[in-house]
Amino acid sequence: MTKPKDVAQDVTNEQGRNEVQTHNEVPNELCVVTKPQRGFEGGVNQEDLIIPRAKLIQALSPELKDGIEGIRIGSIVNSLTKEKLPDEFIPIFTFKTFIRFNPRKKEDPNFLSGFDPGSVVWKSANPDDPRVIEETRFGINGEKPPATTFLNFFSYFPGCAMPIILSFSKTSYKTGKQLLSLAKFCGGDMFSRKYRLTSVMETKNMDSYAVLKVIPVGQVSQDEYRTCEFLWNEFSAKVQDIQVHDDDDTEDRPY
Repeated sequence: MTKPKDVAQDVTNEQGRNEVQTHNEVPNELCVVTKPQRGFEGGVNQEDLIIPRAKLIQALSPELKDGIEGIRIGSIVNSLTKEKLPDEFIPIFTFKTFIRFNPRKKEDPNFLSGFDPGSVVWKSANPDDPRVIEETRFGINGEKPPATTFLNFFSYFPGCAMPIILSFSKTSYKTGKQLLSLAKFCGGDMFSRKYRLTSVMETKNMDSYAVLKVIPVGQVSQDEYRTCEFLWNEFSAKVQDIQVHDDDDTEDRPY
């Protein structure tokens, strides 16, 4: 992997002497997962952990209806804690997931009577899954597919004690492809550069909604790089085991 030029750097101490500081530990921001924790002696596997999503708030999002302070349409929050996320993030690796949500309206031709409105019918991270192959394709007359494809970026938001999944689907899928292209063509590890995550309002068929936008910021710091490398080592080889936090309101989100 391509790393920043120097892992060791000169640091001037209080007496003005230069000392060499080596980076052998992950920064304290991830102390939740790097320090020994009592109470987990029974063992915790990766598939036992739910990784929160960066959730974009829309007009029908429960967080908006609940009146959480500081939350408005277009806000981006941690789907588990409901806290607003920092503006900057670092993508570490990417993967796709596929989910079929039951439509909320029974009149929808894709509605399944055996499932509650808005509930998950099935989900998969396997692109060769027969359901994925069959139900993520548009119809011959342009009918939208029953299932939704998510382009996910396992990401680090500096200041957060847990990794975050940044997902792009529907209207925001184009932004996800732009992020992937920027990360690929700039060279180096995906987590060698950081980006700013924001949202803008768009209108279609008289409906207004927020969509995600990504802006390049520049290279990461050495501490940020080491944190991301730690997360890459911990999670990237077991993408199939990653449990992404799911909401049942995706049908209310046009992005």
